[in-house]
Amino acid sequence: MMFKKLILRSMVSSFLLITSQSAFAVVILNFTPTAQTVLLSGQASVDITASNLQNEYIGIFDFDVNWDNSILSLASVSFGSALGGGLLSFQNESTNNSLGISTLAEASFLSDLTSLQTGTTDIILATLVFDTLSVGQSILNLVGNIPGGGFLGDENGFLLATNANTGSINVVATQVPVPETLFLMGTGLLTLLSVRRRNGL
Repeated sequence: MMFKKLILRSMVSSFLLITSQSAFAVVILNFTPTAQTVLLSGQASVDITASNLQNEYIGIFDFDVNWDNSILSLASVSFGSALGGGLLSFQNESTNNSLGISTLAEASFLSDLTSLQTGTTDIILATLVFDTLSVGQSILNLVGNIPGGGFLGDENGFLLATNANTGSINVVATQVPVPETLFLMGTGLLTLLSVRRRNGL
C-alpha cells in the first residue's frame, strides 16, 4: 500500500512538473529583418528583437553576435529603451571587428518594468548597423553568455527559456532588378519597336 502511494505521488509530481514547464513560453530572439540584400559600400541595419512573450518581462540580456568579418564590419550599436537605458540600466557593448564578434549586455535597475514593457508585445533589445566590405552572404548568429548558455533573464533575475534564430545579410555589387522592373522594361522596348515599324523607320 505504501509503495502504491509513493508511485502515485511520483506520478503526480512528474505531471505537475511537466505542466508547469509547458505553461511558460519560450522567448524567441530574432534578427529583424531576418534576411536582407544590400549594395556593396552601403550599410545594413538590423534589430535584435524578443518575441513570443507571454506575461514575461525582460530584465537582463547577455549574448554575443557573430558575423563574417570578411563581408561586414560593425559600425554602431544602439540599445533599445525596454530595460530603461540611461541611469536606469547597466549597458555594456564590446566589439572586435577583426573577429566578427560583439558582446551585448544590459541589466535593468528597475524592479517593475510594466511602464516600459507590456509583457506580450515584441521588444527591440538592440539595433546594429553594419558597413559592407565585400560581396557575399554573412550569417548572423547569437550565442548566450548567461551561465548555462542563457540569453535572457526576467525582472527578478530568473533565466528565461529562449530560442535564438539566425539572420543573414547578402551583399551584392549592383542592384538586382526585380521581375516587375524587367517586365516594364521589356514592354517599353516592344512598344518602341512596334512604333518604329509602323512609322517605317
